Amino acid sequence: MAALQTIRSKGALLVGVLGLALFAFIAEEFFRSIETTSNMDRSQVGEVFGKKLSIQDFQTMVDEQSEVTKLQMRMQGQDGNLTDQQTEQIREQVWQQYVQDQMVKHECDKLGIYVTDGEVQEALRLGNAQSLQMMAGLFGNPQTGRFDLAQLQSFLKDYKKTIQQAQQANNPEAVEQIMMVKKLWDYSEKQLRSELLSNKYNMLFAMGFVSNPIAARAAFDERNIEKNAVVAALPYTAIEGKDIQVTDEDLKAVYEQYKHRFYVPVPTRDLKLIDVNVVASAADRADLMKKVQGFEQQLRGGDEVANVVRTSNSEVPYTNLALSKQAFRQMPDVAQRLDSMAVGSVQPAYYNQADNTINTLKLIAKQEVPDSILYRQIAAVAATPEARKAQADSILNALNGGASFAELAKKYGQRSDSVWLTSSQYESFGMTDESADYLNQLYTIGAGSSQLITSEQGAAVVQVLDRRKTVTKYNVAVVKCTLNFSKKTYEDELSKINRFLAQNKDVASIEKNAAKNGYMLAELPGYSSMQNLIPARIGGSQSKDCVRWIFDEAEAGQVSRLYECGRANDHLLVVCVTGVNKEGYLPYDNAQVKEFLTSVVMQHKKADKALALAKNAKTIADLQKCNGCVVDTLSGQTFSGYPALNMVNTPEPKLAAAIAKTAVNKNSGLVKGAAAIYLANVTAQATKADTKFDAAAEMSQYAQGIGQRAYQSVFNYLMMHKAGMVDHRYQF
Repeated sequence: MAALQTIRSKGALLVGVLGLALFAFIAEEFFRSIETTSNMDRSQVGEVFGKKLSIQDFQTMVDEQSEVTKLQMRMQGQDGNLTDQQTEQIREQVWQQYVQDQMVKHECDKLGIYVTDGEVQEALRLGNAQSLQMMAGLFGNPQTGRFDLAQLQSFLKDYKKTIQQAQQANNPEAVEQIMMVKKLWDYSEKQLRSELLSNKYNMLFAMGFVSNPIAARAAFDERNIEKNAVVAALPYTAIEGKDIQVTDEDLKAVYEQYKHRFYVPVPTRDLKLIDVNVVASAADRADLMKKVQGFEQQLRGGDEVANVVRTSNSEVPYTNLALSKQAFRQMPDVAQRLDSMAVGSVQPAYYNQADNTINTLKLIAKQEVPDSILYRQIAAVAATPEARKAQADSILNALNGGASFAELAKKYGQRSDSVWLTSSQYESFGMTDESADYLNQLYTIGAGSSQLITSEQGAAVVQVLDRRKTVTKYNVAVVKCTLNFSKKTYEDELSKINRFLAQNKDVASIEKNAAKNGYMLAELPGYSSMQNLIPARIGGSQSKDCVRWIFDEAEAGQVSRLYECGRANDHLLVVCVTGVNKEGYLPYDNAQVKEFLTSVVMQHKKADKALALAKNAKTIADLQKCNGCVVDTLSGQTFSGYPALNMVNTPEPKLAAAIAKTAVNKNSGLVKGAAAIYLANVTAQATKADTKFDAAAEMSQYAQGIGQRAYQSVFNYLMMHKAGMVDHRYQF
């Protein structure tokens, strides 16, 4: 009872304590939910129409595209390794594709448009979709060059079995290649669905517009009726501008006319950059030349070429295989020297400006071999290398004894199909010794012959059925060393710019003194997170740190720290933020907007002065009396083509219209163009030869043209004003 009495006497206090405890619990859950939401937001790369893309999903898409690109490179005879710049380009492509796909999907969802499985199958059957062109190189019809669905279906049907056969033959390279082809198909299938949906949306616009015979005839005439004219022009550059005054009222009036140009869908920054690209000094070049000359002497002295190339850290790994000139297409400096070299000779060390390398090379052999070989093989599948060699001997003996190749292949669980092997499918630098040895043995087999090809781990019986297109191939060792700057050269540049920044700490002083100290101050107005220019052009991890500072920390008037960046750590970057612009229309007094508007007002006022000077001109001779007048002749001018006089160099649609409506031997009257006042005298008219008006075809073409322009306009409008795009790629 005493305890109850105590509780009753302290009731108000207990209620207060319980209330505080309950509030603390609710507050803890509230802040935890905020933290969770914040963490989710920080993991978002971007957003389109409310569809958020996480960094995990974005990276998966980038990895997928990277693997496809690597496979394409290997199919073209390249090594399949991506540079940082190529990876950055892939990131940009993936983002742009994501934006486009989401915009199309958003609109199609509202309209009830979708792609059926039947439409996908029909596209596969036809084989002419853009997204199938990569697959056409693997599953293509030899007669048409188009994608062949039957070949793909056969591959997919036998996929697991083919993998097992390659594994049994202890051929990991074949396993990897087969799996990569499967990945390429999976990627192409997704791209195909996106392409078909985009085509449907595009077709909606194309079919939503119709033409008529009158409009079709007008469009035909605009392209095909040609006129010759003598044109006199009084360029605005001939008008003095020193007395012309431009007021804020002038700028505001013109701003309303051009306001649509200045809308930005995301926040932007106005920047000025000092970007020092550190390059090798004369001393660095002399040092590398001396080293390469040492490797040149080793090649001349008969040292083992693979060791020489390896110890030189050459950009081109040695492949002990004769390669066609096509393999050297990325190295034209090497390709152009091959034919002039004798076998066994060594090229003196030389500098190649195109790729900034110092080089030497030795031609080891030159061979005349077929570019294409039709062959088939049966791989030995026994458990050990010795057993595989014995098994292959047995297969070869059976073939030589008249056994059926198809029956033997079936006996060992393999296909007997023949395949064409062309140089472009395998030629690359840095190929494994085992692969090179296989190919060297393959190319010694005559047409109609069977032979055993062995390696340390495997053995196979190969039968060559045909050999075609004999070409010259070269076995060459290439020492190609990039000319890089030394540590001393870098430190000298670093010390120099640090001294400059210590003396110039604000935007004004940097603008004033940059040129005096040998630095170019590059302007980058309206820089947005969607542009990604700094990481793409300069690269390196600190370039991304710089962009994060620009968007997450910097304010107008601030100067960044010095960033040591670049893909080869070869850039010194300083950024001045001269303006911070919010999403929406840039104001008329924004520096870049004001500069544009000022030029427009000046042009208009000069045009008015030019018109006043030429107001009484009725003929070309009259206009020639004005100081600065120029005369030129236009031939084959159509209404749809914008003429540009050589001495004015500005396309003029108003001049095209004036010439189109002026009769032969008549004057057009004065025309106020974008860059000059014009007067034209039409001297001749004709219709283009070999053209005939087809009303139905013209109506269809005209309507499709309008539809395509409407599609692009709607797409641009949605992206700028409706998509609600968020781009945070710079944070990752």
